[in-house]
Amino acid sequence: MPTDRAHGRTVKSRNAGTARRPRAGGLRLGAGVQLEKTAQRGATPVLLSPGGSVQLNQGAAAILRLCDGSRGRDAVIAEVVRRSRGKMRVSDVGEFIDAAVARGWIIEGA
Repeated sequence: MPTDRAHGRTVKSRNAGTARRPRAGGLRLGAGVQLEKTAQRGATPVLLSPGGSVQLNQGAAAILRLCDGSRGRDAVIAEVVRRSRGKMRVSDVGEFIDAAVARGWIIEGA
């Protein structure tokens, strides 16, 4: 924990304990799979996997970014639809998740 040097006491951070932790059953990227960080706004996102690299559209990248182990399938779908302000449909997001699981890009945590 950080220490307040002026007063010699331990200071608890405001955000201590509030970080998201992976929950059982959460979606996460598969082994060896990662999203390439693009520095340029509007640049085409790329998925890197042991099978090669795949260019993604912005919607697919948005879905995969949420697969950090902290959300289950329904929560990922709901968050993607909410963030897209309804531009992405529940069925389309679900179909992408199914395809990504089949390719090993996403796994459901245990």
